[in-house]
Amino acid sequence: MRLLLIDDDTLDRMSAMRALKKSGDPMDVTEACSAEEGLELSKIHKFDLILLDYQLPSMSGLELLKLLRGGTNYNPPVVMLSHSDDETLALRCIEEGAQDFIIKSEVTGSRLMRAISHAKERYRIEQALRESHAKLRLLAEVDSLTGLANRYMFESALKDALPLAKRLKRSVAMVMLDLDKFKYVNDTLGHAAGDVLLSQVAKRLQGPVRDGDLLCRLGGDEFAILIHDLDDISKVRRLTDRLLSALEAPFKVEGQELIISASIGISTYPECASDNIQLMKCADVALYRSKEGGRNQAQFYSRELHDQIQTRIELERDLHLAIERHELFLHYQPQIDAQSEKVIGVEALIRWQHPEKGLISPDKFIPIAEETGLIVDIGNWVFETAIKQFQSWQLRFQSPNFNLLIAINLSAIQLGQTGLIETIDQLLSTFDVEPHRLELELTESAISDNNDLCIQLLKDLADKGIVLAIDDFGTGYSSLQQLKNHPFKVLKIDRSFIQTICENKDDLQLLKAIGAFAKTLGMEIVAEGVETEQQKNWCQSLQFDRIQGYYFAKPMSPADFEKAYVDQLLSA
Repeated sequence: MRLLLIDDDTLDRMSAMRALKKSGDPMDVTEACSAEEGLELSKIHKFDLILLDYQLPSMSGLELLKLLRGGTNYNPPVVMLSHSDDETLALRCIEEGAQDFIIKSEVTGSRLMRAISHAKERYRIEQALRESHAKLRLLAEVDSLTGLANRYMFESALKDALPLAKRLKRSVAMVMLDLDKFKYVNDTLGHAAGDVLLSQVAKRLQGPVRDGDLLCRLGGDEFAILIHDLDDISKVRRLTDRLLSALEAPFKVEGQELIISASIGISTYPECASDNIQLMKCADVALYRSKEGGRNQAQFYSRELHDQIQTRIELERDLHLAIERHELFLHYQPQIDAQSEKVIGVEALIRWQHPEKGLISPDKFIPIAEETGLIVDIGNWVFETAIKQFQSWQLRFQSPNFNLLIAINLSAIQLGQTGLIETIDQLLSTFDVEPHRLELELTESAISDNNDLCIQLLKDLADKGIVLAIDDFGTGYSSLQQLKNHPFKVLKIDRSFIQTICENKDDLQLLKAIGAFAKTLGMEIVAEGVETEQQKNWCQSLQFDRIQGYYFAKPMSPADFEKAYVDQLLSA
């Protein structure tokens, strides 16, 4: 795939290039740092797609968009990039011919590739529409009863989706849904009542379906959903749960209340089938299994994938009991002063010792906790356990120079938790820990996903003296400029930068730029994931403030931490 990236901001271009590289998809990217250069390159070369920054010095991205899309023979698909989240601006760009509009703070490798994929698909459809009769095609693709896509449109979309998924190494899922005992409604109330019910069902099903996926009515009482760019099979199970829940409330048809359930069958590409026909057959077989199993449920065609879902369901069930069964515990990883190489802080890291499955990584159960809301109770437990442990260290290593701090992760869900500040205040007071000893770590996505109330909450936390850190910096697409709008005092460089710092010059240059910018804002810089002496030396030469990683120590129990650093702590 040949891409043209037009952006006058060097850091933004570097971040975009990094996101594209992280996608793992082969592509040839040409960079242009001005509107004039980009326009000239587009005339010389035939690019598959153009990534265009809206804000350019000599002309606006909108003006350049009109020039790029104004040709007669070649009108490349364009995805607009902007720091602005103005919906009016986004709509205007789409109206002028852009296939997509992305806020730079929301772009990751997968998000960018999805946008590119969708842009190319929209471009293909746009070209097809120009060559055909738009009104006739619309009639051919829409179900007249429900207004949803019809079987023809669904099968066409599915046929196109599989080659694209294969090329991009993505998964696709098909969800087939059939109403239980719908024939009874037709037989007792008549087909007119049945049509009213189908229209109401169609409206309810639209709610749980995410943008970009395709919901259609295959015919009769059978519906289907095409799920693109699937990165986690568990998301399909979540969707089917929402679909079944959407149908739980009674339907009102001709003055009567009707209780309707549905059976669901799920198949995935490439696990279940290699072509669209077989994928539909697999979903149909899974649907039949749902009917056989008692209706009002979802079944996966693949036994292996079905087992994965069952395992996840079991983890979710067991996670509800993990706290009261004392299966959760904390380990602590030291944070080292980059220059003196002495311990100055610890990060509290949660672990789960399952009685049957053994040690379960946070990567496995934290997403489940966030999706189910359990993260609030677990987060409160982490706060209490970590702060209580910190108090014991304060009492043991009493010294005027004791300056240890404790870092605790805070998720986006917790950030929206009612009474969060009061909970933290009470714990700090109960265990006699000063607010400036506590450092709360939030990811870039947690910042971008939250509203003004949560941003105000961050300011309130900072006003109390609590230190705020932005974690895994660089994995998202947040602007460095955005840091000025939040009260962060610490910036944690993501481990992926550190691991490539010795051989990747682009990452090194980006780290230097990030470091310089952060220093101007008075922010401390923490490098995580330091595993070798060479990486440590680079971090020291870049004048980072703290270092964290296996080179110094793995996460350890409180007793092991005390044993390893007792001399340093007593002499502090």
